[in-house]
Amino acid sequence: MNTKPPSSDNHHVRSELVVPPHLDGAPWLMFEQQCALSIYDDIKKHLPKLAKKTTVERVHATRVALRRWSSIWKILDQDGWNSSKYWKQVGKELKKIRSLLGELRDCDVNIEVAESVGVSKKILDKWHEERKSIAKKTKKELKGFDVDTLLDDMKEFLLKRPDKLRKNLEAAGGHSNDSAYLHLEPFVQAQEEITRNLASSAKTPEELHALRLGVKAWRYLLVEFYGLTNLELVKAQSILGKLNDLHRVELLLADEKDTAAKDALAKCNEQREKLLDDFTQFRENLPYGLRPSVSSPGRKLKSN
Repeated sequence: MNTKPPSSDNHHVRSELVVPPHLDGAPWLMFEQQCALSIYDDIKKHLPKLAKKTTVERVHATRVALRRWSSIWKILDQDGWNSSKYWKQVGKELKKIRSLLGELRDCDVNIEVAESVGVSKKILDKWHEERKSIAKKTKKELKGFDVDTLLDDMKEFLLKRPDKLRKNLEAAGGHSNDSAYLHLEPFVQAQEEITRNLASSAKTPEELHALRLGVKAWRYLLVEFYGLTNLELVKAQSILGKLNDLHRVELLLADEKDTAAKDALAKCNEQREKLLDDFTQFRENLPYGLRPSVSSPGRKLKSN
């Protein structure tokens, strides 16, 4: 699959797109189910391993899988997939696990950043001990989850829910066979607009964090639904993520009495200024309007 560069008019989808057959011909409900099952496979691959041992690598891999799920669930939820049974058996449990892993992952990243700015051994040792304590608590709480049952319930839900949705749609006069591409397009456009608004004014750490979440949500929509990766979005998310990590470490170092903490804070500031300079080139050139296309002849989609 090829991607054309965004048009010069970033406020609109290109006037003419050649839609990939796998998106144009796929009914949206079936397509969403296929995407969800693919991410389920990823969660099933990593979650049982994490439950046995909370290593840095397993925490990261599981969080990525859960983020993938969260990114598409926002759309599935709007499309009617949610139910009280899903929330009780699956959704609530996945949210708890994400929350547990978030605290642990923050510890891992804090240590990585601290090492890069030359934090004293005294502080690093303390943070490593805190990491061990949180890892122990996380492992204990993970034992309270019946991972096998959770995964079984999740798969059963993904296999059965579309039939219920299809009946509900037909009863309401809707259609489940509309093109996946056309069905998903409004969601992508909406997320682009959210990101555009955030990018136009983000300056403070809190605003840049919100922008990072906006870019991440946009990138995941393109990746998970369209199979489309974009280097500019990857770099923008990476820079914004590093800025967020630096800000968190700076807040921690500000509370430290260690004299070496001041030098580390100065290095954090140097890194932040460099990252902000790097982000300037991406801020004005985010790929609004980017969509998948094919080079071979196919059905052309014209925008309104």
